[in-house]
Formats: sequence, C-alpha cells, structure tokens
Amino acid sequence: MRFGIFILFLFCPIGFLFAKEHSEFCSMDRLCVIYVQDKTGVDVYFQNKIAIEETDTTLSVNASYKNMKSSVKLPLVTVLKGPKRKKLFRLNVKKTNKRWVYQIKYRWILGNFGVRHDSKVIYELPFDKGLKVRVYQGYKGSKSHQGDNRYSIDFGLKEGELITAARDGIVVDTEEKNTEGGFEIKYIHSANYVKILHEDGTIGQYAHLRYMGVLVKRGQKVSAGTPIGYTGSTGFSDGPHLHFEVYKPTPSLRKKTIPTLFRTESSDSEMIAEGQLHWRRDTNEPLVKIDSDADEIQICESVQNLERLGCNVTSFAKTAPMYFYIPLLKPSRHKIQISVRKNGTSIIKLYNWETNPDWWDTYLDVQFEESSEPLEGDWTATISIDGVVQKEMSFQLTSIK
Repeated sequence: MRFGIFILFLFCPIGFLFAKEHSEFCSMDRLCVIYVQDKTGVDVYFQNKIAIEETDTTLSVNASYKNMKSSVKLPLVTVLKGPKRKKLFRLNVKKTNKRWVYQIKYRWILGNFGVRHDSKVIYELPFDKGLKVRVYQGYKGSKSHQGDNRYSIDFGLKEGELITAARDGIVVDTEEKNTEGGFEIKYIHSANYVKILHEDGTIGQYAHLRYMGVLVKRGQKVSAGTPIGYTGSTGFSDGPHLHFEVYKPTPSLRKKTIPTLFRTESSDSEMIAEGQLHWRRDTNEPLVKIDSDADEIQICESVQNLERLGCNVTSFAKTAPMYFYIPLLKPSRHKIQISVRKNGTSIIKLYNWETNPDWWDTYLDVQFEESSEPLEGDWTATISIDGVVQKEMSFQLTSIK
C-alpha cells in the first residue's frame, strides 16, 4: 500500500518577500503540497497529480510554526476529490517585522475514510477462468497477514498467469515499473499493482504483478472478470502469487482491510480460507459437490512422482507399492475410502483412513498381499470421501514391470 509522509520546513527572514512566491513538493510523484507565500504568510494547497475525477485521497495535515497563526484548527483530516488542487488553510504572520518559521507535515492514503463496504456484494475469484488455484495464505495468516493486512488473501498463481477483476469498478492507480522483490522489509514499496475503485467507495488492490504486467490504465472502467494483469513476485513477496484485498482508509490513515464473500465452484457465497482449492464458476453453471480435485487424483509408482504430479502410468508390478494421491478442495477432517476390485472376480480390498484438518492433500501407499487367486490383471479403484464417490480409476497389475 502506497501512502506518504512528508515534512516541509521553511523560514522567512524580515522583509524577505514582497511578491507572491509559488513552490511545490511531491510525495511519490503523486500527492503534492503547494504553497503560495507572501510577506504576510502562506496559503497551503494540496493536489493528487495522478488522480482521476472519481479518485478520493484521504489526507492528514499538521503544521508547527513561530510568529504565525493558522486559519483552521490543526491537525486536519480531509478528503481531496479528484485531481484539482485544494486550499486547506493559511498561515498568517503575526508580526511582519520579525522572523517567521513554519513546518508542514502530512500523510495520505488513496480512498475515502467515510465510505462503507456493501456486505451484500459477491466477488468473483480474481484469476482466469479454467485455472485451479490454491489459497496459500488466508485471513489473519501468520506469515504476513496481520495488522492492517489481516483480511488479505494470497492466491497461489504461477508467474505470468492472468489476473482478472473481482468486482466492477474504475481503475484509480497502477504501477508496473518495479523489478525487485523478496521477503525483506526493504521491498515493501516495490510491488507492482492495480487498484480498482468500487461503487461503494472501497478499493480492491491486486499486488505483486510482474514487471510491465499491468493491462489496464487509470480511468478505465472494468467489469468483474476483465483481465487486468499478470502474476509476478515484485515487492514484499517470497515467490509468485497474487495478493488481493479490499480496503478503506481509517481517520487515522491506517488501512482497514475488509473480509469479502466469493462465488466459487461449490458455493454462490463463500468466505474462502487458507489451503482451499478454488476455480471460477459462472452463475449458470452447476455447483460442484465433491470434496477433491477429481481431475488430479492419481495413482503413482513413487512418492517422488507424486510430489511432481507426474503420474502417467496405469500398469504396476504386483510386488511394488502404489501411491494413491488425493488433493482436497477444502482442508477438513475427511473420511477417505479406497475400494479396489479385480475386474470379473470377487477380489475386493478396502482401505480407510481419516485426514488431518490442516491437510491440503492426502495419499495412501498400498501393497497387495498374495491371495488364493492371481493378482495379475485389470483392476478398478473407487475413491470416496465422506461416503461420496469422487473418482473411479482403472489400472493393471503385472508380475514383472
């Protein structure tokens, strides 16, 4: 989150000014303090140079001074509307025949502290349709989602994957020229990002985009699902992912992140959590009623293959172990059952176990024992979770492989 802290310190000796003098100083090439000074004092203006008409900027200003008096009570918290400069106050000199000194301090944050989030809004998942994405860090995550970031979500997108708008709005700020990133505080202001203003005045922020990875411009109207950029790892980041949050400023110029509801593959309105696997679903598509990523349930020859998700074989040696891998959609205490049956025979083997609530996936290693009937031949495995069939898979057992 970009915000500014700026201190301006000036003094004027006796008789220094006889005509008006105009000067300005800018924070992050965005928010500028402008002063127009004459022999009786100084008018203090502020302007957000990159704002569009719809942009609100919350600003906190204070000043210390000698031989001067402010026209308004300070400190002052106000909202700048759009790109026009706004006069906030004047510091008048008390005795023009004596030296006068003033110091201006200000902080700012994009957004309006007076808005209220519409809790009825359902957000779309902020990535390309067809992607299946794991939530790497959820609300109040211990890694970095504390304090002002407590209601942020990290989606496990890979480098260069497409990011889309989660809600209709207007793009109010972007950054794409940063190239650095790492899990060190020195990179906190080095993230590339897109910020979208919503109808209720809150702002959606999409961060850690790759260098030159922004697809939208300030002032552009976007709808939910509009492509807005590509995943990267710029800023305070330990690897490629999308950091998503909805926020509003507070009167103290902190960032208040807001929990939101999403449409997912299995719900029309869901607060998603760490470890869950999700994908985008259109409103006219049926809900998914399974507990696993059925497409990725696999039988592997080794744990190494399982970890790489590179299990493309269907034939196994009867004397070697097999590994059944099951990625879960939502970590929970699930009851897993695998039933394996040799086709055309009465040979059936059942395997049952229970998952840990923190597991994102689970696997079982199976080694067949010799029986009175030969094991070689065609088999069918039925994988069930909590009594609901997830997938059936065919495989072969052979004497030698």
